[in-house]
Amino acid sequence: MSDNKSIAFWCERAAADAAVQTEFHVNLWHFSGTKRRDFIEIGVMPSDASALSAIRIFVPFPLQREDIQDLGPEFASTELAQGIFNETLSSTKKPNGKSVELKVGANNYCHVHLFSPEDGSIDPCELNVVEKDGGTLISITSMALGSLARQSNGNPESGYFRLRLLPPKHDTRPFVTAIKPKDRAWTSGFEEIEYIDCRLNEARTLPTSVEASADAAQHGLADVSRIVFLAVVPVASSITSSHAEWHKSRLLETQIWKDYVPHGLEDGMVVYHWRKKFEDRGQNTLQGFSAFVKLQTRKTSLMVIGIYVLVALALGVVGSLTASAVQWWVGGAGGS
Repeated sequence: MSDNKSIAFWCERAAADAAVQTEFHVNLWHFSGTKRRDFIEIGVMPSDASALSAIRIFVPFPLQREDIQDLGPEFASTELAQGIFNETLSSTKKPNGKSVELKVGANNYCHVHLFSPEDGSIDPCELNVVEKDGGTLISITSMALGSLARQSNGNPESGYFRLRLLPPKHDTRPFVTAIKPKDRAWTSGFEEIEYIDCRLNEARTLPTSVEASADAAQHGLADVSRIVFLAVVPVASSITSSHAEWHKSRLLETQIWKDYVPHGLEDGMVVYHWRKKFEDRGQNTLQGFSAFVKLQTRKTSLMVIGIYVLVALALGVVGSLTASAVQWWVGGAGGS
């Protein structure tokens, strides 16, 4: 992957006078196993899906359609819905199978869209996926937006889309860089430094064509009210610095999350939560947010420990042979 680590997202208005705001949620799941792929999840919450013509998401790595998963069905579990939004919610899957309705008490919280499936992935009529500048441009289409808008019976209500993006296997950790000490080969334990560098709508690090696509929206862009970034990391990894103090953190409950995560949840995963609110209205431009997190993890070198064990065994054998030789020599000298 290139040095470009910026994700872009924007919502295009259906009409110039459309009154609509959006929230963007980005979750980075980072695992301790070196052979396990990290992944990201992106959620988009428009205040009125009918006021949009398209939602665009650009990620700086190649994806195939089968690498993109719809997480909408997961919200049918009340426990998971509450865990994702950290709210006391109830969830009901609509009989037509098009959405999951979330409520706080008697009040509507949002309608979660369920994408139509096709051949084991998402219907291209609802989700368009194209290669762009070495990355991938994902578009939630007007058909998907219209379907979600109809779930609220014509009333402007918040909707929600949530997708999981699995990066290619040759690039298992597109937003995480590990720095290992040079003397790790000589010590049984060492401190590994990792840093998360995930930039959201940072124009300076986006391909020019992506920014131009956002600027070319016929009726302009919806206002962004908030961007939320979450990093899910092993509890053994300590955050030593970050771009800002996190809003809150919590330990994930294994029983709730173990089936949500591909290949299961590692024991002891902590989620750290950052957010940025945008007060200005009439923005009509990409609203940015940069997430930088430095992690420190104590690790052991099994190879070095193995060498220590072999050396200890060798010294033990040599010591035993030396003692036997000395004993034989002393015994022989005494006999003469």
